[in-house]
Amino acid sequence: MSRENMKKPKRKYFTEFALNIYSEEPAMLAPADLVKIKDEPQESKDRLKNCNIYFILKRPRISFVPDSLAINNNSLTGKISQHLDSSANEYEFKLNGDLPNNIASVEISKYPHTKLIIKHKNNNETVIPFSYLYRNMEIDAPELENLEVVYVGQAFGQSGERTAVERLSSHSTLQKILADISANQPNMEVLLCLYSFGFHRFIINMDGTSTAETTDEEDKEHYMSTLNSNFKRGMRISLAEAAFIRYFEPEYNKVYKTGFPHKRLKMLKKLYDYDFGALIAEASIEEHNYRLYSEKQKPNFHHIARFDLHDPKQRRSFFYDNP
Repeated sequence: MSRENMKKPKRKYFTEFALNIYSEEPAMLAPADLVKIKDEPQESKDRLKNCNIYFILKRPRISFVPDSLAINNNSLTGKISQHLDSSANEYEFKLNGDLPNNIASVEISKYPHTKLIIKHKNNNETVIPFSYLYRNMEIDAPELENLEVVYVGQAFGQSGERTAVERLSSHSTLQKILADISANQPNMEVLLCLYSFGFHRFIINMDGTSTAETTDEEDKEHYMSTLNSNFKRGMRISLAEAAFIRYFEPEYNKVYKTGFPHKRLKMLKKLYDYDFGALIAEASIEEHNYRLYSEKQKPNFHHIARFDLHDPKQRRSFFYDNP
């Protein structure tokens, strides 16, 4: 190998930039809940209004074990069952905190036993699915935390008026996933995770130990112009969708699973115009006590999809020193 080929790629700038897009706490829904959103309190509807990215997830179906509930000293305990291919695992749980004094009783819903029905002393009822209760349960079963990402999509519309809830209400891929699971994996269930990517920031990488290809004046000009750049919500949503499709490579997605990022993609034009070094998209589901995974990515509460925007063989990677 020649001495030239052994040289490490150089930094272009002393100050390199990455665009970092990150999410708020997501909303968790079951597909059956989509038609009920219109009846939710306005506060709940307002929260979903800015959710434009959605993950379609699947996991082994979980239900409450009939006749397993018990209330002792104002504390609720019981059992749940995780349905596998040809068997089921049972786990004991305890609900964190004391039950409110206005609760008359707690019952398990009818088959498939996936919800708790809380009956209040004023004769009102509250129905809560297991997926909403899990974050408040004491249960020794980390395998219940894992949710497989099978599709990533966006809903925005030309003026940003469309939400993930509206998109999913008539979503052909969601219907296909539900049909496939019903026919081939009846022990599985589908959940929806809705994200709002309302935030972005610039991450700056400085390295005084390496020489840059540009002059100090060029570096300063690049620093000031990049720092003043702005990325509108629609662009952030498109970038987040593509980044997480490339990152998870979900089963039902077709585009962006390969060839992302690339200079020919319109959504990346502004990043290349300002000569950013990298794109970073972050999504967390830790608040719900779940972990996302796919065939490509291991289960984790917090996922960071990060990409160099330039060939690391030609321009030093934003993230690593190349050997």
